Amino acid sequence: MCNARSRFGGDGAVRRDHVITRPLTDYLRFEFAHYAHNVAAGEDIRILDLTGRENPGLPDQDFWMFDESRVVLMNYRPDGTQISREVFDGDPIRFVEWKRLAESESVPFSEYVRASG
Repeated sequence: MCNARSRFGGDGAVRRDHVITRPLTDYLRFEFAHYAHNVAAGEDIRILDLTGRENPGLPDQDFWMFDESRVVLMNYRPDGTQISREVFDGDPIRFVEWKRLAESESVPFSEYVRASG
């Protein structure tokens, strides 16, 4: 297994802030079943559950961001199946702001699992 901390120098470079609403799709349940392995390998996975609460201003668009400078948009069908990915060529500043907002509102994956039973 690749250890993210050793591969990326232990500086928190591998991070995932996952914004969800329940009920989880089949794909999200699949992802959650594997997150413990990612966390054990050093990935910092955080969950922001918007079920029953107001969205704090995040877009309804999944994206990956690299070094706060490159953005890839992730596109899905309503059932959660990924359709495509596309490189975003504009200014990434709004994505950086959304990332910081998600970070401030989310909790660590293990904490989310304990709290949600």
